[in-house]
Amino acid sequence: MGNLLHSDFIATAARHPAKVAVVEESGTAITYGDLDALSNQYAAWLAGKKSDVRFRPYVGILSPVNINSIAACLGILKIGGAYVPLDEHSPDSRLAEIVGRTELDVLIVDAAHRESHRELLRHPALKAVLVLGDDLGDLAPNESDLADVTRCSATVSVTDDGLIDDLAYVLHSSGSTGVPKGIMLTHRNANTFVSWMQKEFQLTPDDVVMSRAPFKFDLSVFDVFNTFKAGATLVCYDWNRRRKGDAKHRDYVQLMVRHDATVLYTTPSTFIALLNRGELAEAKPPLRQVMYAGEPFPTPQLRRLRDALPGTRIANIYGPTETNIITCHWVDSIPDDDSPIPLGRVVDDTEILVVNDAGDRTCAPNEVGELWCRGGTVTLGYLGLDDKTAECLVRSPFHSYPAYFWRTGDYGFYDQDGVLHYRGRKDSMVKVKGFRIELGEIETALAKHPSLDEFAVVAVADESYSNRLYCHYSVRGDSSLEPAELRDFLATLLPAYMIPYDCMPHDALPKTSSGKIDRLLLRDTSGRHEVQLT
Repeated sequence: MGNLLHSDFIATAARHPAKVAVVEESGTAITYGDLDALSNQYAAWLAGKKSDVRFRPYVGILSPVNINSIAACLGILKIGGAYVPLDEHSPDSRLAEIVGRTELDVLIVDAAHRESHRELLRHPALKAVLVLGDDLGDLAPNESDLADVTRCSATVSVTDDGLIDDLAYVLHSSGSTGVPKGIMLTHRNANTFVSWMQKEFQLTPDDVVMSRAPFKFDLSVFDVFNTFKAGATLVCYDWNRRRKGDAKHRDYVQLMVRHDATVLYTTPSTFIALLNRGELAEAKPPLRQVMYAGEPFPTPQLRRLRDALPGTRIANIYGPTETNIITCHWVDSIPDDDSPIPLGRVVDDTEILVVNDAGDRTCAPNEVGELWCRGGTVTLGYLGLDDKTAECLVRSPFHSYPAYFWRTGDYGFYDQDGVLHYRGRKDSMVKVKGFRIELGEIETALAKHPSLDEFAVVAVADESYSNRLYCHYSVRGDSSLEPAELRDFLATLLPAYMIPYDCMPHDALPKTSSGKIDRLLLRDTSGRHEVQLT
């Protein structure tokens, strides 16, 4: 059992039972020993509901990251199950599709979300629901088994004979299609990731790690399980608390300061929001290292982060959810010309090939191609979507033995020194008026404007132009920037065919629950936008 995702937590709890494992924004804290006991309570309840866990391991978790939900996930793992995070901000229709595809029969839900997801709790596939809270209220009348955390009083001995190739969790990502895809990750996948992250970032028991990512985002695996591997302390923000305007960003920064946070791993969009709306530079939290992933970090704004945190090391980490983390680059210097930050070098137990579009040749240095990846972190595939899996998990034509690679859909190149560079996703390369355009190149130009806060360029199919480009943006502080001014600025940096058809201002750009800019929503908004600039 020593190679399972939760094994390090059990070992840490045995060595340091009195050490604080998790502290919530409210001040509620739990030690490793008490968290271990609480997770055993959840495991006991779950064991009574999942007699077929070896063949139907899936247990849903509909909750932000907090003490009870972490304990519940540990309980799921302890009985040999796989936790399936459900996005509490998604509509019930989408969540019901996930419940149906994974054949979820047991769901754990945070009490704060039971009313907003009342219809989901009536799903006919659900046989048991556990509410993380004391007050059950008036829930779905047809639940065959409904319980609350106070009824989980039994304990369970951790004697499961789980295998390292058993599923640990299933993360759902819609990608560009909007259809939920269940990405299956095993204990081997997760442990390979956690072990490399610990080797590279060397967390210690003295570290205080900020929880930022929801369970559905793979960054949460680092937040929770690397913290537990090191015997450090995890700080959880209260996502259920209602806050006005920028208070959510300021409160998060103040939480870092209050607990002397030393490590934060999140998206560039989040760092930019904390800088521009959370007063991160003024607060000066004692972060010793930060890591970003999920999307490119515009270089001028990354420079602002470095200036705000001059004593903090910064790392760029890359890897789609299907592959976990596959490259790392320490940002020890920032290019004066604002060129993009490299993806860096390949991590342990990983191979990345850059392959031409025909799929029959690896690319030469500085030649752009699709990134193919294999290694210990790579997913088994998409749950219940064998055809989609077969499109992405392909046998290598370059090896004399069966070697299977995941086609990431991302493009990049190796330079002469073997450093990997990113050049966008396959779906971010579009044609406009016959010209091939990489949307990231336009965003690189936008990053040079001093008044911009956030921005994204999306393409909408158009009969006349193949695609029309739309720029969505927000401005910093009290700045003002008219759409025509922004287009004029871009005209000094880009050819005419790359200038967006329209620039659309926002107070703030919409985000996914993972904290990244919601490009699907922006694309849909652009498609409905019919006001042409004169």
